[in-house]
Amino acid sequence: MGEPSTITGRILEALVEAGLVTAEQSVALEAAAEERGVSAGDILAERGLVEETDLYTMLEYGLGIPRVDLTSYAPDEEAVELLSPSVAHRLSVLPLFEIEGMLTVAVGSPFDVFKLDTLREDLALEIEAVLADAASVREAIEQHYPGGAEEVAAEPDEPAAAEPEEAEEAEEPAAAAPTAEPEFDAGDLFEAPAYETPVAAEPSVAPDYEEPVEEAMPAETLEQVVETAAGEGPAEIDLDVLAVADAAKVSVLVADILKHAVEHGAARIHLLPYKDDFFLVYRVAGRLEKIASAPLSMQDALIDGFKNFARLGGVSSRVPALGRQKARIAEHDLIVSVSAVPTIAGQRVVISFSSAAEKPRTLAQIGMSQAETFALNAMVERGRGILLVCAPVAGGRSTTYYSLLSHAAAAGRTVYSVERSVEYEIPAVAQVLVNPASPVGAAAYFAAGMRQDTDVVAIDSLESVEDVHLAIEAAGLGKLVIATFSAGGIVAGVARMLAMGAEPVSLSAALTLGVGQRLVRLSCQQCVQEEADGLAGSIPGAPTGIASVQGTGCPACAKTGFAGATGVFEVLPFTDSVRSVISRGVSADDIAAAAHAAGMRPMVASGLAKVQEGIVSAAELNRVLRFAE
Repeated sequence: MGEPSTITGRILEALVEAGLVTAEQSVALEAAAEERGVSAGDILAERGLVEETDLYTMLEYGLGIPRVDLTSYAPDEEAVELLSPSVAHRLSVLPLFEIEGMLTVAVGSPFDVFKLDTLREDLALEIEAVLADAASVREAIEQHYPGGAEEVAAEPDEPAAAEPEEAEEAEEPAAAAPTAEPEFDAGDLFEAPAYETPVAAEPSVAPDYEEPVEEAMPAETLEQVVETAAGEGPAEIDLDVLAVADAAKVSVLVADILKHAVEHGAARIHLLPYKDDFFLVYRVAGRLEKIASAPLSMQDALIDGFKNFARLGGVSSRVPALGRQKARIAEHDLIVSVSAVPTIAGQRVVISFSSAAEKPRTLAQIGMSQAETFALNAMVERGRGILLVCAPVAGGRSTTYYSLLSHAAAAGRTVYSVERSVEYEIPAVAQVLVNPASPVGAAAYFAAGMRQDTDVVAIDSLESVEDVHLAIEAAGLGKLVIATFSAGGIVAGVARMLAMGAEPVSLSAALTLGVGQRLVRLSCQQCVQEEADGLAGSIPGAPTGIASVQGTGCPACAKTGFAGATGVFEVLPFTDSVRSVISRGVSADDIAAAAHAAGMRPMVASGLAKVQEGIVSAAELNRVLRFAE
């Protein structure tokens, strides 16, 4: 493991703690990076151990590296002059400003953050990173460092920020990291509204989905939220009562905040520590809205109030905590989930709402085709082995997971499920909630469930090689194992499991059916117009003359052009030919070739069908699947 004092060391340490890589893989990454003279991020991207969306999420929420909109920043000329054009282009970084020995730089790909140790050493400055849209970073670098790309091309063997005489000693191949995608929250995007939005004077959108972060959307980065003037969002909540910290008054304040949030159609409440203050923020119709703020010293009293509400009063502030409580709030029967995570700035708390009466959607309702629905339903009704659901973080895999559990239970199979958060309560399923503060982890609960008299054992998120080995063992006992896994698709998921240390022959024998999925936004049908750019014709497999429609924005969709979201899928039966390739522990490219030879329909084909149906635009499909640049 790298030294925590370095940027690379801190990131690798956080990746290990998050279960995205193992300690052994972390050591191997640093060794390979040092041997080849490149960054650990280059090796990480090359080996495909971590999806870019997963790394992006970990950096933002695990290490507190914020997102920014570069259109809101004008880089200081003095900061720009600190880097040569060739270094700025080679490292893909844009210096923004330098204050008292701390240089803030913007990066467009999370993999580029690993390169900042080189910059720190060469400039003898502390480096603070912010995440920005990759295209915006590239455009800004071209604007402020014209001609730098030609310098890099002319000196391909020169290491980042190296002196000319050192150029022959090391090589740094260019790392082509994919463009970062805005993050979706599947709980809002894929599912029905948790409750009806109160009637407003103007048409509004029910909180049935959470929009991605977009440059044009106000108040989405933390800086934008905290700088919002009071009164721009819903009516303020008075946090002055926290100065007294009387338990009874805090309980009343908690009840007032919950009622206020539900009445304003909030999907989530955030308590965000930021510098010397903390902020009460709502997620409303996909956007973050600042409600109130108070000194950070007053936050603990409010956090304790929410923890007591969720029956987490005995959990230390130094460990993660997760609790659920049924409550009737503003005439709605809701399940309130409280998640608290300690960060270096203070505790970060998110309170989520879901309907107590809500049932999981069917596979057809979440966007699967008739053939895909038939294949998965047949598997959960009478299949064995591992049914693997792969998607990026917040890519909708939990929604598919609950659809499968619900159908298995309805088909008369006994089901045991290990979950890190319970989004739906299914009476016929034995659901186990793993509290992050508990010394008993998911693997222990899953191992216990294997010995129960159950037909189906399930786990929402395989996070370690131990989890994978237990799933293989359960499949060997003749059970159906429904498991979700963080990956961009089926092939990426299997390749990542092998990289984690799963035994190839055992894994290949256990896998029976795979599902890969992504989320795409639905075009608002009240304001759709035909796209004029002809992008639809570039979709692989698109027929000649295909047209695409896109929402232009209207009151019905809050002028976003979108109304809800659906999934695009790939489904792969693990045939003998595919298993044979996996058993050899080969590369992802070999697995992909075998999967396509076995007839797997790619996700872009699933998306094409939705474009032809007129419910998804070609531009939106391209944003998610990148079929054209």
